[in-house]
Amino acid sequence: MKRIAFILIIFLQTSLIFSQEKLIEKKLNSQLKIPHNHFIYNDLENKLNNNAHTGLRPLYFYEIDSSKYISQYKDLVFKKNTWLGRKLFNEHFFVIDDKDYFITIDPLIDLRIGKDNNSQYNYVFQNSRGIRVEGSLGEDFSFSSTIMENWARFPKFLDRYAWIHRPPTIPGWGLNKSEDRKFVDYPFAEGYATYRPGKYFLFELGHGKNFIGEGYRSLLLSDNAPVYPYFKIQATFWKVKYTTFWSAYQDIRPEVTVNGVFKKKFSATHYIDWNITPKLNLGFFETVIWYNENRRGFDVNFLNPLIFFKTVEYETGSNGSNTILGLNGSWKAPYHLKLYGQLVLDEMTVSKFFGDNGYWANKFGYQIGIKAYDAFNIPNLFLRLEYNTVRPYTYGHGNQIVNYSHFYQSLAHPFGANFKETVFEVQYRYKRWYLNNILNVAQKGFDFDDTYHYGGDINAYIYPENKGDYIQTLQGNLGKLIQNNLEAGYLLNPATNLKIFGGALYRKTQIEQEINLIKNETTRYFYLGIRTDLWNNNFDVF
Repeated sequence: MKRIAFILIIFLQTSLIFSQEKLIEKKLNSQLKIPHNHFIYNDLENKLNNNAHTGLRPLYFYEIDSSKYISQYKDLVFKKNTWLGRKLFNEHFFVIDDKDYFITIDPLIDLRIGKDNNSQYNYVFQNSRGIRVEGSLGEDFSFSSTIMENWARFPKFLDRYAWIHRPPTIPGWGLNKSEDRKFVDYPFAEGYATYRPGKYFLFELGHGKNFIGEGYRSLLLSDNAPVYPYFKIQATFWKVKYTTFWSAYQDIRPEVTVNGVFKKKFSATHYIDWNITPKLNLGFFETVIWYNENRRGFDVNFLNPLIFFKTVEYETGSNGSNTILGLNGSWKAPYHLKLYGQLVLDEMTVSKFFGDNGYWANKFGYQIGIKAYDAFNIPNLFLRLEYNTVRPYTYGHGNQIVNYSHFYQSLAHPFGANFKETVFEVQYRYKRWYLNNILNVAQKGFDFDDTYHYGGDINAYIYPENKGDYIQTLQGNLGKLIQNNLEAGYLLNPATNLKIFGGALYRKTQIEQEINLIKNETTRYFYLGIRTDLWNNNFDVF
């Protein structure tokens, strides 16, 4: 008991002596990453440094305009004199703050309960508990570690995704270890360590996600799939940020699993982000995926950070790897507008690309979008309109192992390929109150059965008889989606992004021929909860 009392006294003293504002200033000078949550980034849209490279996310806190960020914090903070009041409404739960370092420790929760009209149960729920540790040692080294345990019963449409594969997986999170179909059970862990020895270079070793683009979606690399290990090097100079990182993904299909060990595949990625002017940005992307074919292991040919992958792919055997190229761009227009877009190119036959754009092997997609912050001169009103389309067979490969997926899930857009989608997003914040609404309208071509592949499932094999065909987007078993998710809530703690909230999700799907995943149904899902809102929800699947 004496030891517990001593620890408690030290904890209270440590938590009382630090200055929250000074801690924020230290955080803004650190290499800690801003959690990749769409709503966090929408709110930060006009608070980043003018020279920030916004094409590769998560961004780092040192890329935020500190004066604007601290000003917002002061507007949100409550004057609380009690320890409990400050911890609940203003500050991190536990803080060690010294001259040369700081460490924060926070509990994480996602507790919600809801009603789904299609569920056989009286209620659905989410019960997630965890802890997050972050800190910075000196000016050059920062770290973060998160672990969570999740137990949930999903709405019916999402529950199907959690059980459709073997082994079962949760969209965006990872393996579902539950053996009881009444609920899902899945662990989650992520972390990273960054070292920035000067203003030019940054090194990062992590287990997490990366996102390339300005959009709600990304056709190049998104946070749709579960976390993965990676090593990243960034060089920032002049108007350029050059990033290269190496990742390891997993193919968990039973047919390639040996003695319970999943098939591992590797990836090397280059991304050059160029701020041509303070308003115009252009990014160049390339990635290659390969696996341990012929005892290849981690191919040192792809270690060179200044190489064109397509050349190496041909030299090492093109069927054992998959290269994807892309462009990402944005332009800051007047009236607080930003126009943005992407082009992804998986494969192209030049002789047939311009004259015969229906050739099956011309695999590409594009995104165009516009977003407005402080729209119509209303502070903290954010609007977005975005269109995405990807042709059939894009991201797929004749060698299934090297398709652009991880744990069955697309590393780019969650719909995979063979789709068209429009997204409309509204976000408004007044002090600590907020309102979010996301509308998705989409069409996608699914398969009718297992005898012929229409190009929507990137994990499926591209059959030889498809080659030579002239195809069109939305071919196959046509499915239609309308989904609207409205959520309102109150920000309890701006330091941890802890919220109480309520929402309503309306979802209607139609398909020519029902399959295991998609049914002709209408979903009405209502929910209430409290959560530490650091990640994107993955409810807008198709």
